Amino acid sequence: MTRKIRIPHCDAPFEICHDHLGIPHVYASTVADAYRGMGYVEGYERLWQIHLSCLYANGNAAEVMGERFLPQDLLHRAFDVPAGRIGVPESEGDWIVDAYLDGLNAYVASLDAPPPVFAGIGATPRPFTRTDIASRYRFTNWFQGHTFPEKMFLGRIMARHGIERFMDHAPLFSERDAEEVRRLAEPLRELDLRPISLVNPDARFGGSNNWAVTGALTASGKPMLAMDPHQPHSIPNTFFYVHLHAPGWDVFGASFPGVPYFMMGYTRDIAWGLTTGRIDGEDVYIEEVDGARARTPDGWEPLARRSETVSVRGGEAREFEVVSSRHGPILEPLAHQMGLRDAPEGRFRTAVRWSLGHCATSAGTLARLPLANTAEDFGETLFEGDVTPLVNNIICIDRDDGLRRFIVATFPKRREVTGVVPLAGWDARNDFERTTAAELTVEVDPPRGYALTANNDTLGDSAPFPVHTYPASSARADRIDELLKGRTGLVPADFEAMQADLKDLRAAALLPEFLPFLEDTGDAKLDALRDLLGAWDCRATVDSAAAAAYYTFLDRAWHCRFLVETLGEDFAAQPLAAPFVSRIEPSCYPASAWDAGAVAATIRAVFREVYDALEREMGAPEDWSFGAIHQIRFWHTLRRREPWRDMQVGPAPIGGSATTLAMGVHMGPGPGARAGDEGRIPQRVWHGPAYRLVVDLADPDHCRFVIASGNGGRPDSRHVTDHFETWLAGRHHTVSLRRQELGVEETWRISAT
Repeated sequence: MTRKIRIPHCDAPFEICHDHLGIPHVYASTVADAYRGMGYVEGYERLWQIHLSCLYANGNAAEVMGERFLPQDLLHRAFDVPAGRIGVPESEGDWIVDAYLDGLNAYVASLDAPPPVFAGIGATPRPFTRTDIASRYRFTNWFQGHTFPEKMFLGRIMARHGIERFMDHAPLFSERDAEEVRRLAEPLRELDLRPISLVNPDARFGGSNNWAVTGALTASGKPMLAMDPHQPHSIPNTFFYVHLHAPGWDVFGASFPGVPYFMMGYTRDIAWGLTTGRIDGEDVYIEEVDGARARTPDGWEPLARRSETVSVRGGEAREFEVVSSRHGPILEPLAHQMGLRDAPEGRFRTAVRWSLGHCATSAGTLARLPLANTAEDFGETLFEGDVTPLVNNIICIDRDDGLRRFIVATFPKRREVTGVVPLAGWDARNDFERTTAAELTVEVDPPRGYALTANNDTLGDSAPFPVHTYPASSARADRIDELLKGRTGLVPADFEAMQADLKDLRAAALLPEFLPFLEDTGDAKLDALRDLLGAWDCRATVDSAAAAAYYTFLDRAWHCRFLVETLGEDFAAQPLAAPFVSRIEPSCYPASAWDAGAVAATIRAVFREVYDALEREMGAPEDWSFGAIHQIRFWHTLRRREPWRDMQVGPAPIGGSATTLAMGVHMGPGPGARAGDEGRIPQRVWHGPAYRLVVDLADPDHCRFVIASGNGGRPDSRHVTDHFETWLAGRHHTVSLRRQELGVEETWRISAT
């Protein structure tokens, strides 16, 4: 099937070939035309996804989707997530942006009527601009980077219940951090946590695995890279996958629909991947105020004020006042205007400084990544004037074994403090310089021949200033290192097997802490759990009875129960406010600070509940299996309506956990949560690898690749869920970039007339 399409401003006619895997291949005579084709096909497949992302990024979601998005819009406006107010600088990559927008807007202009999803809520497609793209980058940073809830919660809980009780819960906690808690004890004890609810709770999750090896370790003699980013599973997929070709140049990889940015991918010269950096770009300040002014190191200065008007579907537009100190927006007035609290009174307020909120960022930044020829050149495209909208760890390797790892973010260089608790806003020591690009190339041609990241603390004690304030467990990173160390002759199949690996090193580290609590209890059921878990190989397979018990125990969150029982209402908000603050290890609750008997009693009680729940669900332990309760299912948000009804997958048993390379994060506390609901999944997996990619630069015409669902986004596409079974089985497809090898299903011929 062939279709003719018009895109104004094309340099020459070109073609888009859609292969049997749902991947569009743009074959053009110029790079600009290749990006025009990318824009058009992303509009065709993912227009609503693009439109929705722009609504979020520009703080306009309530205008289309109603009042429940008002808090989100207000917070985005207050912190200048939208790029419009602070401006969009010009960039060397703007020519790529403009070409991409030519294609995207050509598709919008071709529509005779709004697509069904637009029409269903009264929305209208519109042309997109550089400002939209700049805002999208900023929104991605904002979405991934929140740390202020943890800092507010930790500061208050320390002020109320003792610094020493929670020092082990805060990475790199310093004496100056303790000093801040002590001198701010009065306002911290009364700190209002309700503004935390303004944050979208889905913004608290991210993941990914990424590693690369030099040719010295591979069978081909050329570098290899593996990448699997972890996202909430959705239909359509978070990313869009496309191949662009111009003479002498190819790029294949994952883009965000609506943005000409290959987050992860490869060319004939380089391959790159990224992981969420858990990089701390936010600081919380306690500001001392006197009427309409705030105290500074140099005296008192007026608070800044501006108004923001937010339109609301089905209602009147709402006008808000944003009050800011020199550090950033003040939370209490925002919470008051949203009806979350009374008008603020007293001497102290809470301000949050978001590093990117004080920096204008361009639309063209990052568009030039695939034009780099070496890993060194690639690094020079990540920043513009030491500023970047990313908040990631990135690994790039080139065909000549140049290997670099970058921390790609704009954040404060904190000195003496780590910033894990609120800071005094009037102390000049708490005003920090920003990082520079030169400081953030953190690994160059490592002697071991490989680099890796998996949301862990990638620098440890070598960091010149705090970077990963709230890193993930190092279990996945340690497993990658364990599987690569001492290896040579690696082939793509080895990397594919690593991506499907189910060994949980965090479980191996935690079990020795918990098993002693199951000794000598006199309870036959706890004895059975001790024997089961003691013999477990710590592999989160679907047939494992021990995995069913272990992960159900984690879900019951013994530590949250213990802290609520011990601290009462002061801790009741913790699971929402600060999910990364509390530690699950019993060793973090020493007898010198906590009631050891209460710790032991709580752990044993939770283990007993786990046994009883699994017994009710599946019978005796020999009949338990992880896959019976741990299953994946995800869908299109409109699945209950035609024509989106078939856009869903599962339920299907699946292994993995948050700390296995084959990641599978689930929700639900396990068996017994909603007894009697026949449609329930006790532990529904909702978050994991959006796709998996393995690249061997010895053969840049091919790669190994699979998507969690499919590349299509339209209800009439056969590629909405066509990868799912292959992905679920831990297998990959071979993608060819050679035109003559494609199984072409449809060809679009593009011209300017």
